[in-house]
Amino acid sequence: MGLRIHFGCADLARTTIGREPDPLWEVLLGMHMLQTDDEPAVFGSWRQRTRARLTPMERELLVLAPPVGYSPDFLTPAESADGLDAGLAAVAATPKRRLHEELSQLAEQVRLPRWTRRLAVGDPAVLAKVCQGLKHFHRTKIAPQMPTIAGMVDREVRLHSNTVTTGGFETLAKTLHPALQWGPPVLHVDMRHIERDLYLRGRGIRLVPSFFCWRHPIMPADSDLPPVLVYPVQHDPAGAEPTEQCADPERALADLLGRTRAAVLRTISAGACSTSELAARAGISLASASEHARVLHCTGLVTTRRAGNAVRHTISPIGTHILTGTHG
Repeated sequence: MGLRIHFGCADLARTTIGREPDPLWEVLLGMHMLQTDDEPAVFGSWRQRTRARLTPMERELLVLAPPVGYSPDFLTPAESADGLDAGLAAVAATPKRRLHEELSQLAEQVRLPRWTRRLAVGDPAVLAKVCQGLKHFHRTKIAPQMPTIAGMVDREVRLHSNTVTTGGFETLAKTLHPALQWGPPVLHVDMRHIERDLYLRGRGIRLVPSFFCWRHPIMPADSDLPPVLVYPVQHDPAGAEPTEQCADPERALADLLGRTRAAVLRTISAGACSTSELAARAGISLASASEHARVLHCTGLVTTRRAGNAVRHTISPIGTHILTGTHG
């Protein structure tokens, strides 16, 4: 059982490795993972949070992404390699015939709700809602994890790029994933419930490392589409899962510096001031303003310079980075 990908010389020359996470593949595979209980050490906390925050539209979209078996290819267009907006534009432009064919194939596997009938005939309003749901899922469920996801993908890409440089595609194929075996000129992919051949015919293939892909690589079902092989990144042995950005940056800054000191830093960021001006602006005593300014100066967040009998406090580049980072 498995997929046999047949390469020619031109295909080897045109094979590439995606350097960044593919946003719509991560959305699709995130939806897959959301509907299983696999690998709780890696995905358990993310799955628990995400299930509790799903919108009604996102819940409806899950029917298009069953965790086992076929998922429509139109959800992961090749244009997604150029970013989320490009991918969503391609989804919105999916031809009616393709929508009908792919949803008919999905209907053989799962029972589809009535609204998908309108999607299958290319209803622009329904297609727009699907795109809106995909975008919202990415923005609220995938993007907050992206710093960690991107870091793991970058590590994977650098590793495989070095492998290609020193050992060529043959060595890469042996180390990319245990499910892959290279027997020139065929790449064998161990895929459950799949038995077919894919002839690249000079198109090459795009290799895409993915955080939410799990256990086995995955490809579009339609062999006429641009060939893409999505494979799991190597997760940390400790099973570390991506961390969310803080939902309340203001509170995070207060937790870091203390509520009053955080307010003092924001006050200084509004403009250079003397200690007495700082006390007045922040609504604290002169002694308190002096002490907080001293600590902020000692930690490099504030620059303090004497001007005659007074001192002037200004925010430092590090202090600015701290503030903008909590609001970015």
